[in-house]
Amino acid sequence: MRILLLRPESDDPSPIDQSLGVRLSAQVRVNNEEIVVTEEIFQRDDDADLETKLAHWQDDKLSAVIGATNVPDSTRLGELAAKMNLLCFVANNNPVVWQGRRQVFHIGLPTRQTTAAVAALIEKNNLRSVLLLHDQTEFQSRVASSMEGALKTRGMDARSQPALFEEGVQFPRGWKPDLIYVIFSSEQKALRVAQMIRNIALDIPLLFGRSLLRESFLVSLGDHTGECWFVDMFHRNSHQTPAQREFFQVMTANGVKIPTANHAFGWDGWDNAGRRQRCLLFQPRQSQRAIRAGPAYDYAVA
Repeated sequence: MRILLLRPESDDPSPIDQSLGVRLSAQVRVNNEEIVVTEEIFQRDDDADLETKLAHWQDDKLSAVIGATNVPDSTRLGELAAKMNLLCFVANNNPVVWQGRRQVFHIGLPTRQTTAAVAALIEKNNLRSVLLLHDQTEFQSRVASSMEGALKTRGMDARSQPALFEEGVQFPRGWKPDLIYVIFSSEQKALRVAQMIRNIALDIPLLFGRSLLRESFLVSLGDHTGECWFVDMFHRNSHQTPAQREFFQVMTANGVKIPTANHAFGWDGWDNAGRRQRCLLFQPRQSQRAIRAGPAYDYAVA
């Protein structure tokens, strides 16, 4: 039984991290040759290439596909999997990915849950005015909107605007934020925004999203960026569940000094897929409904 892992060819580290998480989780979990995981790389946002790569394995006992993919590619992958009668596992909790298809399983951490937790922490630190600078992708625009709503619910002065590089960073006249939340996925763009902010304000703390809490970005920031905070999905030193401890141990043993959320989404994605595949392999008469419901498992994050 084969599971195909698909990720786009891209400089974006997110799908690379997810892919590594899947493969390391598979190494730990699979102790027999009944389930094989194979990785294929396709051209990002290229529906034809995605379909070609998937169709190539159609006749090779392929039973499921895992996508380290963005929302549009995950949605298309779900459509193709449904046509090929394959189970599909992706780390996007956007409802557009699922569309009610019985073959599609998608995991993630709801944006509203994250923004509520971040708003509570900001309030706890007595910060009353927050500027939200975001890129113009659908996901990060939605994060910024949700974050703005969560902050205003708590009575804070929150203002959201896209970061336009040609115009630089400007504060509204007569207003200075206590905190600036940089809501970007791209390391290079987030670094440019941080540098533009530091050209006009050295004393305002910067908050970065969970996808930027990674070794390469921390090195790029250097030692002269001022006070920086990060959204984190993990207890790094204590209070970890057994699943989280195992995840960190395996990542560290494989040279990942700072495991990211995307590593964990890949790790949990394999857990999700592998457990259900074993269900099909060893209990072939079990209904898909029972496989969808399944028991409750302890995941690293999802």
